[in-house]
Amino acid sequence: MSTQQPPSGDRRVQTPWPDVTRRGLLLAGGAAAVTASAAGCSFFSTDPDGDGAGGDKGPEAPMLAERVEAGDLPPVEERLPKEPLVVTATDEIGAYGGTWNTAITGASDGPWLWRTVNDGHLLERSRDWSEIRMNVASAFEANADASEFTITLREGIKWSDGTPLTTADVEFAYHDVNLNTELTTAVPPELSSLDGAPAELEIVDEFTFVVRFSGPKPLFRDDMAAGTSGQRFTMYPRHYLEQLHIAYNPAADDEAVAEGYDGWVSRFTALGNLWNFQWENPELPTLLPWICKKPISDADHALFERNPYYWKVDEDGSQLPYIDEIRYNVIADVETMFAHAVNGDYEFHSRHFNDNAHRADAVDGEEAGGYTIIDLEGTYSSDMNLAFNLNHADAGLRKIFQDKQFRIAMSHAIDRQELIDVLWNRVGEPTQAAPRPESRFHDEEFATQYTEFDPGLANQTLDAAGYAAGADGVRVAPDGTPLEFTASVADDALLGTVWLDGLDMIKDMWAAVGVTLHVNGQPRENWQAGIDENAYDLTVWTGDGGYIDETTAVQWYMPAGPSGGALFARQWSAHYTLNGAQDAEMLEAPPAHVVEQHDLYDQFLAEADEAVRTEIFTQILAVAKEQFYAIGTVRGQGSWAIASKRLRNFGGPMPENPTYGTPGPAAPEQWWLESE
Repeated sequence: MSTQQPPSGDRRVQTPWPDVTRRGLLLAGGAAAVTASAAGCSFFSTDPDGDGAGGDKGPEAPMLAERVEAGDLPPVEERLPKEPLVVTATDEIGAYGGTWNTAITGASDGPWLWRTVNDGHLLERSRDWSEIRMNVASAFEANADASEFTITLREGIKWSDGTPLTTADVEFAYHDVNLNTELTTAVPPELSSLDGAPAELEIVDEFTFVVRFSGPKPLFRDDMAAGTSGQRFTMYPRHYLEQLHIAYNPAADDEAVAEGYDGWVSRFTALGNLWNFQWENPELPTLLPWICKKPISDADHALFERNPYYWKVDEDGSQLPYIDEIRYNVIADVETMFAHAVNGDYEFHSRHFNDNAHRADAVDGEEAGGYTIIDLEGTYSSDMNLAFNLNHADAGLRKIFQDKQFRIAMSHAIDRQELIDVLWNRVGEPTQAAPRPESRFHDEEFATQYTEFDPGLANQTLDAAGYAAGADGVRVAPDGTPLEFTASVADDALLGTVWLDGLDMIKDMWAAVGVTLHVNGQPRENWQAGIDENAYDLTVWTGDGGYIDETTAVQWYMPAGPSGGALFARQWSAHYTLNGAQDAEMLEAPPAHVVEQHDLYDQFLAEADEAVRTEIFTQILAVAKEQFYAIGTVRGQGSWAIASKRLRNFGGPMPENPTYGTPGPAAPEQWWLESE
């Protein structure tokens, strides 16, 4: 037995989801449920009892059986864990074979890869998001005050190259990756105590380990079923990555430079999948159902092929996944991608073109294209939230943007019904950046305040606040700063076109009350650079946190949250999420109401009682309602997906949400394709 206490410090893992320190965001809620074990099943029978579509499909895919026959693979019973995780089919037992065709816009579209092939979390969420179940972990137990968690790995799980997964991998992932000072700039929130101190990791035996915090960490279990958080211990194969790590290979730095990297850190980051969702290294062993065979950078498509060591089976005991491979065609132009979709070229797709503008044409093409349109359940508060930069570098603009009366006037100057009629196909509701009606946190007054289109009231409010109109009709602040701003827009984001068109309409609406708006559409990487450099007046994004992820995607309700925090106050967000590490760059200290929210969120994260957590978060929302940080516009109909009529077991509608990871919780490993 070994007990190791890592050093503390302010570090940040370079992963696809930016990390934060002690107050980082954790997924909320969910009752415990243990998935079915393999006990009592005849897993390796070649004559399964099931009467489903799979028939006598045997214990593994034919393509793997051929490799076993050729001596390239051990028998399936040697590749599976001692007790494989049994996945219950959504509708019916499936059949092996086929290619799932879908598309990505390029290297920056890695999140779609993550949503479709991701696995390896210690725990997992059910499809309806109501349960947390065992996954890579076969046991997960908390002590009385939720400060200590004893976790057992599912014995016999193997990496995709056949090497067993053990606590040696856990130890390496924790100390040599997540807490390494060169690979990390902040302790990942899921691995730190609420006071900012890193957790203590104790290795008990080959499959059991203990994670011990300095105080209660009641949402740790939820976090281990979430995004990359739940893979912190199971994403880094030690036997492969040690050769890239300077602590285990003294020549790692020289080797990296010889291969064209800046040093061992950049090579480890690139080949170890620390920085993207792309899985660009086909040699990196994983726990995914499909593994990278052809990365995005190599061709006009990325290709993922079934993992011969995948550790889940169906109810007959046959190894999953059913589908042989996933092909991600690289198509930068969204209209070209949509043309392929209506031609029936995709088995399943729910990204980029699935907006209101394309819906009617997609519906019209269903019969000819051999697909079905699946409505996805909306989870965003608003399809387009406007965020003025309350931390603007220019003191004059900062004062204007921090003026609540200014923001109220700008909200009243937006004709949301016109936006709905013109851009949302007359289907939508005016709304602010507030929890949706489906949410237990819904407050109708919060959601509708200041949404009435009233230019007269907007003018009165601006007049009363001291923003007088000049000879040119443009209003100026009391200090002479013109009310003339630029909206920065990521025009290649999912709703980029709608945002640009919407802002062009809002530009005219605001001009009518003496405010000049310019619209600057730009590639997402350029937009992101401007956001990170605090070089923007206002910007727009979808209203994350409307439903399902209200208590984690809090960035429209307070200065905090994932991906750098609130777009309306990035510096105040960093003050909280980075525990003051970047305060030297902060132009102004957070005001009292922001400090109050930060303190309340600390209480929320430490509270074990769900009812009390709900009460605390309601208080946070009350402050957000009063402060009116950001401006919402329209809650639309929701997005949709294209599903081939050949595709089975996807189960119909599901939430569209980045935290949910659509369609991940629908278990694509048990999807299957009927023969053509």
